[in-house]
Amino acid sequence: MSDKTYEMIGGDGEQYGPFTIQQLQDNLSNGRANAQTQIRETGTEAWQPLGQLLNPGTQGQVREPLGAAVPSDQPLDVSLALSSGWALFKQHMGIMIGAGAIYLAILIAAGVVGAVIPFAQIFVQGPLTGGIIILTLNLSRYNQADISDMFLGFKNYGWLLLLSLVQGAVVVAAIIPGAIVMIVGGLLPVMQAEQAGGTPELDGASIALLIVGFLLLLVLATIAVVLTYFWYFLVADKRGEFGEALAAGYRAGKMNFWSILGLVILFGLIGMVSAIPCGLGLFFAIPWSFAVMAKAYEQIFSSSTVTRESE
Repeated sequence: MSDKTYEMIGGDGEQYGPFTIQQLQDNLSNGRANAQTQIRETGTEAWQPLGQLLNPGTQGQVREPLGAAVPSDQPLDVSLALSSGWALFKQHMGIMIGAGAIYLAILIAAGVVGAVIPFAQIFVQGPLTGGIIILTLNLSRYNQADISDMFLGFKNYGWLLLLSLVQGAVVVAAIIPGAIVMIVGGLLPVMQAEQAGGTPELDGASIALLIVGFLLLLVLATIAVVLTYFWYFLVADKRGEFGEALAAGYRAGKMNFWSILGLVILFGLIGMVSAIPCGLGLFFAIPWSFAVMAKAYEQIFSSSTVTRESE
């Protein structure tokens, strides 16, 4: 990590500092500075835009933060995430809708291919999700991004593919108890009656077990999603080793469980409504949800966010 410090010209024209790279990043994330804010290294005379320092790479390069992520002790402010996420989406609506359209189109195409090649979608979903996360974080942090950033996740293909498999396995493991209750308690008696030549019908006990099993399945699957919700952000953002990123994401999910659950439910409801008009609303709902989660992510992990020069 660099020991350099920097001075900054505030919106009031006054000079502030010194700041570390981490503090400048936090100022940018929290709206106290933007990509055009003038900064200079302490002890030098040359001023430059903040975005030039934090975004030194050329187009198509991956910008990496230093070090493993540490969740903030402060609880997630959902209203702030929603308002700042909306502001980010509104400011960069064109590129975000374009990215959302590409994201949706590729996933749909992969789903169609999946009819011929089983599980084809799995091979693109992780890296593609990582790419739209990188693009959204670049817009949030540096106030600029290129549509080609959508595909930067493929530069981290192996880990993002592994993540999609690991997260999928966690969710599947979570739904097994509910599925067992539904099958053994609800459906198995019906199947046995049918095999015996009787009339298959659901009695009160079977119906009750089906309902209990379904609710158990839904609750455990939701818990798994909430506890792993920031995994994609952390792995795409390269926050430490793979295991460190997953552990940090789990801690963040556990510490902010109810707040993240609220966002998950909200995104689900808006997604269902958005899908009604031939799915057109998803072109807005998907990038907006990524913008909100990017702001939530920056809240939770802002204290440990710093920038590493591109490779």
